[in-house]
Amino acid sequence: MQTDARRIAALSLDRTTGRALAPTLPDRCALMLLDAYGWLSRSFQQRGLYRACRLAGKLLWGKRNASIVLGPDAFVSFPASDPYWNRMLLRSYDHEPELAHFLRALAQTDYGFIDCGANIGYWSVFVASSAGGSKPVLAVEASAPTFALLSSNLAQHSDKVRAFHRAILDRSGVEVRLNDAAHEARGIAAESEAPSGEAVLSIAIDDLIAQAGWQKRRLVVKLDVEGVEREAMAGMEVALGADALVIYEDHGADPTHALTRHLIEDRGFDVHLLLDTCTAPIARAEELDAWKRDRTRGYNLVARRNAESWREVLG
Repeated sequence: MQTDARRIAALSLDRTTGRALAPTLPDRCALMLLDAYGWLSRSFQQRGLYRACRLAGKLLWGKRNASIVLGPDAFVSFPASDPYWNRMLLRSYDHEPELAHFLRALAQTDYGFIDCGANIGYWSVFVASSAGGSKPVLAVEASAPTFALLSSNLAQHSDKVRAFHRAILDRSGVEVRLNDAAHEARGIAAESEAPSGEAVLSIAIDDLIAQAGWQKRRLVVKLDVEGVEREAMAGMEVALGADALVIYEDHGADPTHALTRHLIEDRGFDVHLLLDTCTAPIARAEELDAWKRDRTRGYNLVARRNAESWREVLG
């Protein structure tokens, strides 16, 4: 299916060609100024770009939509006022290039992708499209408004992708409350938080796999579950026993590298840090000190139980 960006939204960027569509002069001026700041601020981790995009979204784009074209058969749409995603309208901003490189490297590998905390479906759509190797996908999102956007974006690959409105946990069928954080940080409310968000049922990854009939598939599981990664992994022991590869985030704001330390020291996992063009083995959590320089972003890593598995991409 060929994607014509002009049919998708008034604001759009084709990330394969760099071609932008902005219908009005204020739109074009705003994007030009934001892009200029994006390039200039790269030397200091593009600090302030999120706030600038939020201001532009509030003043100019209101209830309009925007889209990002990821390939000839892939696009994602979102509210243009959303600064987390409208940064993707800028050529100067690249969303997790290290993860894109890694998933492209997996394109020739036969696997099923489980996207836990799928948000609007950016990575689910990428993996299901030709750019990611046209893989089958299970996409899980807990927030109802975000799930609605996810479902809409996944419609173009309905033959490959199934979406689940659930919260990932170590067991299924538990009603949990979400916090009221912004969508990119929304998750199950911690005991110290007021459970002011919506209620949603949980699902364990092993149960999700069984429900989908994926017990015999080779699996890549992306965990973006805002603080319940340990519980998520406790609910996928069967998948881990079958050598599932786990993509997870270790946030720059955590100087202890707690999740990576747990995976290496307590669980004996083999861990690699994803870089823009390669991966770096991490034997001790302290080695992340040399890499985690930005406290505002998450760093993507991959973990495997068996160091001999997935050698085609990790060595």
